[in-house]
Amino acid sequence: MLLSGPQDDRVLPADLYRRLAGDLGANGCRVAADLAGDRLVAVLEGNPDLIMVSHEELLADKRAASEDATDLVTAMHTLRDDGAGTVIVSRSGAAPALALLDEPSSGERGGDVVEIVMPALEPADPRGAGDSMTGGVVAALAGGRPIREALQVGAACGALNVVRHGLGTGGARAVETLAERVEIRSWTG
Repeated sequence: MLLSGPQDDRVLPADLYRRLAGDLGANGCRVAADLAGDRLVAVLEGNPDLIMVSHEELLADKRAASEDATDLVTAMHTLRDDGAGTVIVSRSGAAPALALLDEPSSGERGGDVVEIVMPALEPADPRGAGDSMTGGVVAALAGGRPIREALQVGAACGALNVVRHGLGTGGARAVETLAERVEIRSWTG
C-alpha cells in the first residue's frame, strides 16, 4: 500500500496515516509512504516498510542540516530510528538519490546506504520525477522484485518523466531498458 498526501492539508488529518500504516502493517500488508511534515511524523509511528522523501522536504522539516549527502544520511538514520524500514531520499539535479536499505549485509537491522546513479540525460521537465520514482519502486516491489532492482526501476521511471514532456509518460519497455543502466553503488561518505 502506498500512502501519499492530499493536495490540500485540510482533507485528511495527519493521525489517519499513523492508523493506516499501523493497521495495514499489523495485517500483513507492506506499507510505503511518500509524505512530509506532520503526516511523515504520524506515519513513522505506524512503522512503514518504506519511506520516500525529497531532500527539500527533509530541509523544510528541519530533519537535515543541509543538502550535503552526509547530513541527508544522518536524517535517513533518524527516520529509521523513528520507525521507517527502507528510506529513499530523492535529490534534485545531477545528485544521485540515496537509499538506506532495510536489508543489512551484516545480518543486523540497519542496512546499507547506497547511491542511485542515473546515466547522464538532458532534462526536459523536472516536475513529477519524485512521484514517478516512488510509483516505480512500489510497483516493482509489489511485483516481487528485490529492493535493489526496485530502486533501479523507480529511478528509471523518475528519469523518463524528466526527459519527456507530460507526467508519467514513459512506457514499460523504456523503463526496463533504462533501469538496466541505473547503477546502485555503496555510499562511501
